[in-house]
Amino acid sequence: MTQYIDARYVSAELKRRLTAEFPGAKFSVRRGKGTGSASIDVTWTDGPTDTDVAAIARPMQGSSWNGYEERYESTGNEVTVTIDGERVTGKPVVDHISLHHEVSDEVRAEALALWKTANGEDTDTQATNGGFTCEGEFIGGSWGVNQVLDIARKVVLPRRWKAAQEAAAVAAPEPTAPAEPAPAALFGPGIDVTHTEGEGVVARGTRRGDGSAPVLREQGLKWHRKEGYWYLPGTRGAAGASRLEDVRAALRAAGLFPAPTGVLEAAPAADPGEEAPAAPEVADDQPTETATEEPRGLECGAHRVRNTGEGIDGPDTAYAFLCLTCDQRARLVEFEALRCTDKAEDAYLLTVAARLLDDVGLRDADVFHIVCNLGDWAPLQSRAEATRFLAAQLQTGAAHHWYEGELRLSRGGKTAAYIKPAPAPQPCDQRAPETYRGVPVPAHVAAAWGEQSTGAAWREGVDAALTFAVLAQAGS
Repeated sequence: MTQYIDARYVSAELKRRLTAEFPGAKFSVRRGKGTGSASIDVTWTDGPTDTDVAAIARPMQGSSWNGYEERYESTGNEVTVTIDGERVTGKPVVDHISLHHEVSDEVRAEALALWKTANGEDTDTQATNGGFTCEGEFIGGSWGVNQVLDIARKVVLPRRWKAAQEAAAVAAPEPTAPAEPAPAALFGPGIDVTHTEGEGVVARGTRRGDGSAPVLREQGLKWHRKEGYWYLPGTRGAAGASRLEDVRAALRAAGLFPAPTGVLEAAPAADPGEEAPAAPEVADDQPTETATEEPRGLECGAHRVRNTGEGIDGPDTAYAFLCLTCDQRARLVEFEALRCTDKAEDAYLLTVAARLLDDVGLRDADVFHIVCNLGDWAPLQSRAEATRFLAAQLQTGAAHHWYEGELRLSRGGKTAAYIKPAPAPQPCDQRAPETYRGVPVPAHVAAAWGEQSTGAAWREGVDAALTFAVLAQAGS
């Protein structure tokens, strides 16, 4: 049976791994809002590069958004987390991990100095500038302020992070192993060596320069970069437990593992990074979730589903998921073909329509130009009106695709409508002609020919009608 891991446990494990992988960097790892239980936001200032952090974060994402088919798809990733003191492996219920790499003022100032060295002290950062090379990195042509930020990310931050890592390695040389094991009280949570059939023998809680690496390597353990712990190959399964005491004994002999007291090993103290599942981080200005709050569930089309933990056809069968909105039970993959409540379906289509209108080509538009032969939609619509129009078209089965900055809707392979940003009003002669593009101008339009609300809107309507007539003739 497939085990699913809630986002709050994945969030805690991600923070633990980032802290272990990048000592000295401070990360904020929080569950997102909206569909918050299924998304995670990671924020840090300076420190490691986006690529380095993404290498740790992306394998912990359970699904990703397919914009073409408007649905989430499984990544096939699995993650091992700590739940109630036990390590559990399963599929993460996380559909998105956002990375927010912030740049400090100090780094920006250093990048600005490099930019001025390459372009001249009098060059304006608020103007466009050609491409150039800075310390071996090509900086593409753009606005000066964008180039400064590009230098900060490509040149200054990697150099500073490398220097910080080298300084930390020099400042923390490996200590000489003591002749006698240190008292257990000096270890605190310390190094925790465990065995499970799923992971084998693993060692967690090591720190750079603590002297554990040579001992663990001598015992045959290897460093798992993604998971952030040491593991002993070939020890998965029950038989691998025989090597557990060998590893512990070697660490004790080096003074790196407390003598068995029956206390620390029975209930090892939790790593600070693993305390988050009990109380997920929230911003100071955001309300704290209460224990009685109803979980939102995983988005599956219009449904919000939650794993019941029960086999849908009895023990050892696929999990049954429950929609928190319409109370239907089904396998996770079956919800795509099931309708939720009418209210939920309408809300979901409005959400999908809003996402489509937030595409880079339409994002900045406040007014949209719509051409459609269905219904009484006027050619010019506000963003809210265009969203409702698009949702209604999607509800009736229209397919969508992008074409040179506009969103086209089609049925049966023929264009049914298109949506694009409305052009800015153009100055025109205040005197109304008798006809416009062969169409007689009504008296009330002629009286307000130069006004946006009447004259320009009427001309837009004529333009749209004639354009649609040409499209309809071409598609027939």
